[in-house]
Amino acid sequence: GGCTTPVLTIAAMASSGSSPSSPAGLESRVSPILALPGNSCCFDCETQCDLDPWVSLSHGTVICINCAGIHRSFGVHVSYVRSLKLDKLKDSEWQLLLDAGGNDAFQDFLQDSQNVSRKVWMTLPMETRYHTPAADLYRRRLMAMSAGSDLPEELRPIRPPAPKVLQTKEPLWSDAERCQLCKADFWLLLRKHHCRKCGRCICHSCSPPECMRPLPQLGHMEPCRHCKVCNP
Repeated sequence: GGCTTPVLTIAAMASSGSSPSSPAGLESRVSPILALPGNSCCFDCETQCDLDPWVSLSHGTVICINCAGIHRSFGVHVSYVRSLKLDKLKDSEWQLLLDAGGNDAFQDFLQDSQNVSRKVWMTLPMETRYHTPAADLYRRRLMAMSAGSDLPEELRPIRPPAPKVLQTKEPLWSDAERCQLCKADFWLLLRKHHCRKCGRCICHSCSPPECMRPLPQLGHMEPCRHCKVCNP
């Protein structure tokens, strides 16, 4: 990333006069995050994601909705995922994203202090990437920075992820008046659907045909509806 960004704080954003919950207020918070070096593209797959940005607060990185679904499968102890535009972030979380320095800051850490090149990182399976001592150290450094503590320097052994247990029970279907992903209101021409894997109440756009997959462990042998998070 070649762009330079002035030092910003949440207090400075708040002084702009817009309510954080208003469209203008939200944009005033999102824009500085996306302006950080490397943050217009997903850290993990490099697709453009500035129109629908998600973040891993654990790594201070911007990611796309598809990779956000994968991150969520790691558990919040590895990657705490939020949508910049759909979720309500705390002031401290906005500040952490600013202080972290963006996607390029994580890549520079991997390259310069851990000797993990971008090429090596991209060839690793997603789950392996984030269960490495290097990723663990970066997470701990961000936590320490946020708490105002000394930054850890030592790598530590990381337990590999446990084998996944197949889901064998139908999820409870939630009900909502708007899509639980894009927040569009349901009405006569925008029908509600449910993800067969997680039970989310979602619209057609957030569960398109290309996301359909069988769920044999639940008895669905033919492709059935999945939301974009469960099947990116």
